[in-house]
Amino acid sequence: MDPVVIVGGGPAGAMCGGILAKHGVDVVLLEKARHPRPHLGESLQPAGIDLLEEHLGVGDAIAAAGYAHKFGAVYVWGEAREPWSILFDERLEACVDTITEEELLASDFEKAWQVNRSSFDKILFDAAVRLGVDARTDTEARSVQLVDGRVQSVTTGDGTVIPCSFLIDASGQRCLMGRTLGVVETIEDLRSVGVYGYFRNAGGVPGALNRHVQFVATVPEGWIWFIPISAELTSIGLVTRTARKHSEEEFLDILRRSPIPLEGGELIEHEGQSRVLHAKDWSYVCTQLVGENFALVGDAACFVDPILSGGVDQAVRSGANAAVALLQAIDGGDARTPLAEYSAQLGREFRSYLRMCRYWYGNNRAVDGFFWEAHEQLGAASPSTPLRAFVYLTSGRYAADRHLQVFMEWQEKKMFEALGVDPDQLGQVLADRRNQ
Repeated sequence: MDPVVIVGGGPAGAMCGGILAKHGVDVVLLEKARHPRPHLGESLQPAGIDLLEEHLGVGDAIAAAGYAHKFGAVYVWGEAREPWSILFDERLEACVDTITEEELLASDFEKAWQVNRSSFDKILFDAAVRLGVDARTDTEARSVQLVDGRVQSVTTGDGTVIPCSFLIDASGQRCLMGRTLGVVETIEDLRSVGVYGYFRNAGGVPGALNRHVQFVATVPEGWIWFIPISAELTSIGLVTRTARKHSEEEFLDILRRSPIPLEGGELIEHEGQSRVLHAKDWSYVCTQLVGENFALVGDAACFVDPILSGGVDQAVRSGANAAVALLQAIDGGDARTPLAEYSAQLGREFRSYLRMCRYWYGNNRAVDGFFWEAHEQLGAASPSTPLRAFVYLTSGRYAADRHLQVFMEWQEKKMFEALGVDPDQLGQVLADRRNQ
């Protein structure tokens, strides 16, 4: 049988490939670069870390890599210009103004990390290889061959043709399958440009949180991110609607006029890149996310403006969800239902984040409005308060919980079938559980 071919070795591709290989599927992964390689998108969410530990077993490696802790985010956004914070742990919300930085770092408060993507992506990639993925670096997937809507093979840059039983497109914003099919749809009202660089020895926010949170602030030109990724290094960038390249002088002038804690920070070259970098930052969605034997994951499927820092989280989760859908299809012999469910779930998540993103850009609203918007989106599943609903939704916890439920049900089904349990009875048990 031909292998499952994954195009792209970033977080989505590594997660999907690792899960499939872990469960005995023959996987060939094609990565056009070689890890470690520079990549933008440093701020992670707790739920994504949990999924990576569950499936790839990389929690300890991430914790040991020396990345900056992330206990949440501080904002200057909305009607009031006073900073306000959203922290992952409700207990920390209650005491953050009374504890020291040392006490914060010694605590067990829920957190994520703000990472150097070159080393972080390599941790995930190496984990996928250890689990059995046949990973081929310096190998660009140049084109996809389809017959009657079914992927037959992938051709690489050197002309090698690799037949495949199933294709996972994790090619990032290149959107290999989306552009092959002509289904990439730009979200016109969220067309932006990112201007960014890396600073040595920038400051932090006041109090215990210091450099252990993401800081986001609006400016007349758009909004600025401030993401410490180590004790010395900070990623700082501007998201703006001005569709032109900014000079270093213009960029630094905007930062100096902003409320971010730049202090004595020095703009530096990082990982062989220029001091000031530019990135297209357009939100988009592929209007077809799955086919008879293919699925799109991560940025290859959709991308939402990074204001809620959900990019890596969405990549990890969609890669995991696609892998579970494919495992279900392999077990059942019919990919249509699990792939349709995967597509529907990813579509719901995209629309939810898109709605929240548009709501955020109406930044003349009161801060409380952000929380009530999340509360309304979650409905009956919402936690106790609008604030906690906002954290539950935007930290990825809500979507990750849904993934883990599906994954555990698939594992239970496999176990019961191995024990000879009647499949009709098993189906009723699982249906009853979902309805509880």
